[in-house]
Amino acid sequence: MLFRHRFSYVLFLFIFGWASLPAQEDTTSLRELADANNFFIGAAVYTYHLDTPGHEATLSREFNMLTPENEAKMCEVQPRRNQFDFNRLDELVNFAEANDMVIRGHTLLWHQCMPEWFANGDFSREEAIGIMRDHIMTVVGRYKGRIRYWDVVNEAIDDNSQMRQTPWQQFIGDDYVEIAFAFAHEADPDAILFYNDYGAEGLNAKSDAIYAMVSDLVERDVPIHGVGLQGHFTVGDTRNWVSPTNLGANIDRLGELGLEVQLTEVDFRHDGDASDDILELQARDYYSITHTCLINPHCTAVVTWGVSDQFTWLRNSNLGFFNNPNVEPLLFDEEYDAKPAYHAVADAFREELGLDPVTEFATGNDATETEIAVNIPEPTKSDALQLAPDSVGGAVYYAAFPIAIVLDGNTDDWVNIPRVTVTDGPTLPMDNDTALTFAVAADNDNLYFLAEVQDSQIVYGNYTTSEWYREDSVEFYLNTTGDLEATAYQAGIAQIGIMAANLAQPESLLYGGNNSDQSQVSAIVVESSGGYVVEALVPLETGFWSIKPAHMETIGFQTHLNGSSGTDRDTKLIWSIFDVADQSYNNPSLFGRLVFWDVNE
Repeated sequence: MLFRHRFSYVLFLFIFGWASLPAQEDTTSLRELADANNFFIGAAVYTYHLDTPGHEATLSREFNMLTPENEAKMCEVQPRRNQFDFNRLDELVNFAEANDMVIRGHTLLWHQCMPEWFANGDFSREEAIGIMRDHIMTVVGRYKGRIRYWDVVNEAIDDNSQMRQTPWQQFIGDDYVEIAFAFAHEADPDAILFYNDYGAEGLNAKSDAIYAMVSDLVERDVPIHGVGLQGHFTVGDTRNWVSPTNLGANIDRLGELGLEVQLTEVDFRHDGDASDDILELQARDYYSITHTCLINPHCTAVVTWGVSDQFTWLRNSNLGFFNNPNVEPLLFDEEYDAKPAYHAVADAFREELGLDPVTEFATGNDATETEIAVNIPEPTKSDALQLAPDSVGGAVYYAAFPIAIVLDGNTDDWVNIPRVTVTDGPTLPMDNDTALTFAVAADNDNLYFLAEVQDSQIVYGNYTTSEWYREDSVEFYLNTTGDLEATAYQAGIAQIGIMAANLAQPESLLYGGNNSDQSQVSAIVVESSGGYVVEALVPLETGFWSIKPAHMETIGFQTHLNGSSGTDRDTKLIWSIFDVADQSYNNPSLFGRLVFWDVNE
């Protein structure tokens, strides 16, 4: 039996030369390679970081573009009305000029880092427009001819794809965006003016809304010259919504409006420690977005949001949506040593110059398209009483059918159905004692899932079903579409998360997950001597799928465990070896395989 998967590591696996090979000795800097490609490679810089040994040298040697991380924002340069402080921004501009670096001014207007005197003020439309004009004319005018690019407006579109409700929008109205561009152009007619935002790098509702907004501005001759796609990614995103196809298509449509496109705040976050596998996948992602940008004539820069991992904003403990003190999202580690991602970006540049790659990251292929063959041995049973064969690593589980299962929390009817125990994952606390043991079976009407969780401390009741994954819970995934390489969710693909909070016996089942409402799931959760047990079923026939168990028929399958010992998740166990970065929730191509096994064969 032979399965093909886009990327992975696994037993019986053939890997095509990615980050397992050490870098050959090469002293050519990223900056030199970018210059040779007539391209910008940049980094965000906070003035205080320049005093750290290695920061200045790495920045000036490796990057030809500089973005002030905070120094150009309104709360920094005008903390009190009509009182401007340019000391730290001047220092960065002088540093960039001394090192022949192009500057991206970031940012003139933003709903965060806004001085309290304005954010908490009460201004008429005319007063607010006057304040905007004074601020933009003063800041842009001071650096006229010195700062080539300006992010004029940052994040004006909310996550619901509507105009974000900000003080600028509330005081002035939606047209504050075009007014800001007009003032910036007046202050420096030669500056290249950008709109900048996050979550819109690929093709989705937000990128559509941004495209519609900038299209309207261009059509009405508002002086907008480019769009910045921030690029705050998670490892694995380039195999889904920011795939080379989606990212390239978005860049193309913006470029066709006559706009320049830049990736302006790139980093790749991950859960847990940065294992070798995570760093290799991260390198693939960096190669993917750099290569996609570099080969597109409309895309002119890739800027990372920082130089060294030790100063990444993602380690800020105040970040409610992401708090990982061990995250390593950038090109250089804490000691300013180049990481696999650095060499991947370098090879993207080398490839375009017709040079041989140093690390074989590129080898002429986009890493996201590389296929790896997984050879599955003939089915075997380690116990003659088993009703189905042994599973194969985290690649294949054989599900026995037809088996009579009663959904009652009693596992006696699961006797002789093979169990698989999962103890590994991307997030593991020290002295981890949590484990997930699962099994799957079917009868003529339902698919059944059993999870026996070993957990000395069951934590629940802190979150609603919208954030079910942040406390103790078990999730299983199904892809019933027949397209097992699908990289996006659609009808027939579901993530189903069952919360341990069901131990409290709520009136209705507590569950969540992508497309989980399509599954018609039923479940019971009971406490056990060492943790808890989840027994669940989904119908074989729903309005969204039709599963027809037959001997050796295959569907996509995956299972995870989320564990908590306090106020948030600190344990993540994953069965499928195709998913090493916890990305199954948005990329079903990372599922393993569930193969039905007829017990009567």
